[in-house]
Amino acid sequence: MTPSPTALPDPDELLPDAPLVWAALQTAGWSAAALDHLLGVGARAHLDRDELAPLLRRTEGGSPLEVLARLFVLGTEVDLKQARKAGVPETWLVPDGYGVGAAVRLQPVVHGGVEVLVAHDPARAATRTRPEQVLGVGAASLTLAAATPRSRVGRTLDLGTGSGIQALLADDHSDRVVATDANPRAAAYTRLSAALAGRDVEARVGDLLEPVSGETYDLVVSNPPFVIGPGNGYVYRDAGLDGDELCRRLVAQVPSVLAPGGHAVLLANWLHVAGEDGDARVQSWFGEDVDGWVVQRELAAPEDYVTAWLRDTDEGDRFDELYDAWLDWFALRDVEAVAFGVLAVRQGGTGRVHLDDAPQPVAATWGEQVPAFFPRQDALDRGVLTRAWRLREDVRLHQVAQRTEEGWLADSQLLQQEAGLRWSGGVDVYGATLLAGCDGTRPLGDLLSVLASSAGISDDDAAEQVLPVVERLVQQGFLIP
Repeated sequence: MTPSPTALPDPDELLPDAPLVWAALQTAGWSAAALDHLLGVGARAHLDRDELAPLLRRTEGGSPLEVLARLFVLGTEVDLKQARKAGVPETWLVPDGYGVGAAVRLQPVVHGGVEVLVAHDPARAATRTRPEQVLGVGAASLTLAAATPRSRVGRTLDLGTGSGIQALLADDHSDRVVATDANPRAAAYTRLSAALAGRDVEARVGDLLEPVSGETYDLVVSNPPFVIGPGNGYVYRDAGLDGDELCRRLVAQVPSVLAPGGHAVLLANWLHVAGEDGDARVQSWFGEDVDGWVVQRELAAPEDYVTAWLRDTDEGDRFDELYDAWLDWFALRDVEAVAFGVLAVRQGGTGRVHLDDAPQPVAATWGEQVPAFFPRQDALDRGVLTRAWRLREDVRLHQVAQRTEEGWLADSQLLQQEAGLRWSGGVDVYGATLLAGCDGTRPLGDLLSVLASSAGISDDDAAEQVLPVVERLVQQGFLIP
């Protein structure tokens, strides 16, 4: 039976005592590593399935860290005396059974060597998500965090901040961070999380770019409510506009708040409709004065897309009704598939937009590839033969060989990136030889002439065969200027 819902907490009411909670956490030795040691690395999987018994057994000792873990991670009751001894102010506690529980949950997140603490609404797998609920850090948040550049910038905007995770991470490499959200509770949670760790983040309430009209930023990140469907009941998820219009509108408008040379990194869904080119659809969203990079990570059939999002909100016995209504909504619009990916924008361009289909596993952080991608495209426009290229340090060549009478004979060779988007691709012996010479000291044209001579072909024939491969390797970052 689904538990009866209780009122969601008001994060602003918790703000005054946030320093006391932070002090209690520090005294107890709270950190992501300490919690992993206490609860085990499988704790998140247990929590996602409401399997509390293994975690309760690991927190039976009554130490301050165990008490805090039960309150803020497991979401279970503790004795009031234990909570007081651990240093938790009563403003952060609520009655729960025969003891007290925590008003909010706290989620430590480590990304790219930076640890932040995210406050969010209580939630259990057995309890349906509330429309105005502010959730913790999930897969989409981590996807955006992975794609965000981390070089030092002056001003960063987190558009649609949600729990505030992107803003908190950006504070580590930004002189100033502004976070906005249409949901006042999300903005309040961002203020609360920032106050807990003493981070400098300004949170504002408003729709899309309205709260920052007339301002410019060096970096904009956004995990907007991109989900496409007939409903608008969940503030954190549902776009509220028809189809993929919200994401289209955001891509079109975000250049207005980008400083010259600035970058934006957004998550988006876009439709593949019968009779249309889905790739061309998303590429058309970018204006003529910017350059764009679309990194498509998923392409889902309507039924798979709907199933995933209905499970996300734990609809229970309403699943069948909502599933049919959502699929009918897609059918009326001739939707064949829904794409998901990362959209990158560079301010000050020529309207060139490149799309990569990248379903492969990628590195936990690949945001450095965003500012590097656009200069590579510029270099391609100027031609590849006169430039000296360098093979990226993380590229490895893997060979599969079979034993013959003359020794080992390579059947195939595979180039593989160990960082970034981890592209891979086959290469022949001549291509591998050419790449081995790409150390940034000699123009590609000179290397190509040497290769052509050794292969007994003309420079023109060699260029005809090799240049398309080289251009692909530049686009994917195997070769860098």
